[in-house]
Amino acid sequence: EQELEVLAYRKDLTQEFLRRFGSDKRVLNSYNLKKHLTLNPKMPTSISLKFIGQLFTFDVLAVMLVPSVPPEIRVAGEEQLCRKLAQLSLGEKLTLAKRANTERLLGMLLDDNNREVVAATLTNPFLKESIVCSTVRRSTIKAHLVELLALNSRWSCRYDIRYALLRTRHITLGLALNFLQGMMSKDLRDLSNDPYVSMQVRNYIKSNLSKLSTDKKKSF
Repeated sequence: EQELEVLAYRKDLTQEFLRRFGSDKRVLNSYNLKKHLTLNPKMPTSISLKFIGQLFTFDVLAVMLVPSVPPEIRVAGEEQLCRKLAQLSLGEKLTLAKRANTERLLGMLLDDNNREVVAATLTNPFLKESIVCSTVRRSTIKAHLVELLALNSRWSCRYDIRYALLRTRHITLGLALNFLQGMMSKDLRDLSNDPYVSMQVRNYIKSNLSKLSTDKKKSF
């Protein structure tokens, strides 16, 4: 089997050869061979789609992290991990939170009930501002995500994230004060009349509008 594993890694094989190889009984009966073939970017997509559904969580993630993996395989891997997420142990979730590389999966991890998982996700190098904003805007947003973002120097300086956080039901006036200074006048007026913003924050904005407003977005 070791020789077959070396063969499975080779990138100079034709798709027709890999198609026949992927149908070999020795491959079908070997987890490692199926894993190695799925990692081979030359593998026919139809066969890789069959194999990826049989891989363990972090082997699926390893496939998704290959830059040349076909989009269909990446989507199938993401779907599989999203389905498994609720059943994973805390340790598995923490590892996934630090290494996941797709928008849907990262969004689900940011929305997790466990504070540790969310904190780990915020350190993920693949996490983008757009994913954070869309998660903050969900009705399911958790209080610990609001607090962690407010205290996170990487994310709390982003204007759009600050604005989204101000519209959550979990924001306290104490945290809001850090975000309000330097907001654009138009945005402050919108927030002061926004029913999604807490009454306490709205009243504070109305009372301090002239002191808080600025003509342009600031970087903090």
